[in-house]
Amino acid sequence: MIEIGSWTREFAQRLRAEFGPRLLFMGYQGSYARGEATPESDIDIVTILDKADIAGLRRYRSVVGAMPQSGLACGFICGRRELENWPRYDLLSLALDTKPVVGELAPYLPEFTDGDRREALRIGAANLYHAVCHTYLYGDRERELPGLLKAAFFCLRLWALVREGIYCATRAELAQALTGRERRILDMLAGPRPDNVDEAYSLLIDWSSEALRQT
Repeated sequence: MIEIGSWTREFAQRLRAEFGPRLLFMGYQGSYARGEATPESDIDIVTILDKADIAGLRRYRSVVGAMPQSGLACGFICGRRELENWPRYDLLSLALDTKPVVGELAPYLPEFTDGDRREALRIGAANLYHAVCHTYLYGDRERELPGLLKAAFFCLRLWALVREGIYCATRAELAQALTGRERRILDMLAGPRPDNVDEAYSLLIDWSSEALRQT
């Protein structure tokens, strides 16, 4: 498995060599940031440039392509101006989840309010509700259930933040904060999956519906 500290430091050096002072921030998030990565996990990079035009993206792509295990790299990149106008609810995940390697994110982000956190949960719950219903009707319900449970995990972290005022980055931390229906959903993510797939879908629909009503 990749040693994420070494990988991101090398990537940061190559980005500095390519972009110089145009590189405002670089960090990583996702399973590597949570300490939950597996050998198949993506390397989820967050990069802010002074300007992210097509020429810059072409250069960035070349830097990524020259890195070891480049096929696992993915993530978020944008210019400073775009970041300043980005929806606040979506910026919340950057602020909460990203581990810095170059620079700091805070100077480029707003001060978040309880309303921003509730909006992030409301939109996450709406997306989850739609995905669960759509998959149940038109998808491979059993095969796609793990992806829905992963999406529910991110919603549950916001749920705990809004309801309890605590942010739980990892599954282990979140397990300590949740009870009842929310804990059952989190436990399904770790497995084993329930024998009754309908029961799992019903649980996700009911929970996301309630999260929508409460926010």
